[in-house]
Amino acid sequence: MSRSHTPPPPAQPAVWRAPVTIGVLSAVGLVSALLGDGAWDAVSWLGLGLPTAVCLWYGWKK
Repeated sequence: MSRSHTPPPPAQPAVWRAPVTIGVLSAVGLVSALLGDGAWDAVSWLGLGLPTAVCLWYGWKK
C-alpha cells in the first residue's frame, strides 16, 4: 500500500508576503490621503485602489 506524498507547507515568509504587501499599500494610501494634497492624491488612489482591485479579483475568481 503506497501513500501519496504531500508537499511540505510553504515557508512562513512566502505565506505572509501578499497580505503584508496589501497592508503596507493600504497604510501608505490612507496616510497619503490624510496628510497630502496634489500629487499625494495620486499616491492615495494607487495605495487604496490596488489592494481593492487585487481583493476583488481574487474574490471574483472564487
